[in-house]
Amino acid sequence: MKLSIEVALFRKGDLTEEVTPDEVEGREDYDVVKKNLYCAYDECAARIEFVPRGKRREHFKTWPNEDHSEECEDFFEREQKNKSRKNLATNTRGLSDKHIDNVLRGLINSVAETEEERDERLKRQRSRRKKSNTKGTDGEIENITSVNPSTDASASLTQEGERAPTVRKRHSVSALSEDDIGSATALYEEISSIEAYEKRAIFLLEKGNTSTKIYFEENFFANSPNNVERMFKVLKELLQEGFNLVFYGIGNVERRNNEVCLVVNSYRHLRVNKKSIGKFILDTTKRDMFNK
Repeated sequence: MKLSIEVALFRKGDLTEEVTPDEVEGREDYDVVKKNLYCAYDECAARIEFVPRGKRREHFKTWPNEDHSEECEDFFEREQKNKSRKNLATNTRGLSDKHIDNVLRGLINSVAETEEERDERLKRQRSRRKKSNTKGTDGEIENITSVNPSTDASASLTQEGERAPTVRKRHSVSALSEDDIGSATALYEEISSIEAYEKRAIFLLEKGNTSTKIYFEENFFANSPNNVERMFKVLKELLQEGFNLVFYGIGNVERRNNEVCLVVNSYRHLRVNKKSIGKFILDTTKRDMFNK
């Protein structure tokens, strides 16, 4: 059984520093560190990739298509893969409210898991997967169509017999990346600031020196209770009063002002401290926002 990579070298110019997976995400120079990681074994120049916490705890793995030296303790021989795949087209599929509820519930539960509970769950999942022998490639190319999930109400839902698209879960803004653009993604992070306007609101989420914005715009207000503007204003007041507010939500990932951001399209796609906004405000302040 191959052991995990416990330590990597951060190299930048004349600087060389040993780092472990649990140290990387909290560093102020996170974006620089994650792009400059190498194998810590002497005489091995293989690049190392940092994987933020998600379905598994944060960890290192060998960079795609990088090979360790044969003397390296992390050396492995690559197996030949099945036939190559070529993506012919990309379809967008909308997510039902039931599916989104399940995704958010799964996100909330995964955040609350202990490392032992997560390892046990993943062990059960792996044991249920069908195993197949790896075959050598024969040069054939398998044409596939990829499916991007979307929370936009205009996107067509999955058809009967069609598998619902998988929604990525990001347990930190530092895990949100360019690869997520164009796809609905679930995200968890503490709220640093709130801007509340007429028919528009913006959350700022920060982790270390990494940040992203969550936008609530026309589509959101069209798919939300009429008093949701007032809810955002109350959330802003609570944050300013020192309450710790945590965002759990799902939205479409976009690029705006050269930054990766999330656009939430419905009241049902958002939780604050694991609850809907109205329920959280009621439990926290005893103010029933739906009856005022």
